[in-house]
Amino acid sequence: MAAHENPVPSTTQKGDDVMSVQNEMRRVRLTNLNHNAHKLRLEIGELARTICINLDTSMTRAENLPVETVDSQWDELKSKWAELTIALSEIKRLEEELS
Repeated sequence: MAAHENPVPSTTQKGDDVMSVQNEMRRVRLTNLNHNAHKLRLEIGELARTICINLDTSMTRAENLPVETVDSQWDELKSKWAELTIALSEIKRLEEELS
């Protein structure tokens, strides 16, 4: 080994390696969150369509509407919407950290 070669990485190299690993972890997390957000959007859209069909008074008389079912579907939609807003907030934070 030549006298000018240093077999031990410098503190700067170690720090850069740690940042590189952390950024890669952020990118993986961002990919997962984007996938989850897409899935949640699809599920919310499907629930919204189902709720609309269940509330269509041109197909069902008002007194026969499945209110309990729609109420449950609405609760599920709100829950998924809350999950989506949390995921979008995390996506925004990670994108700022990676830029």
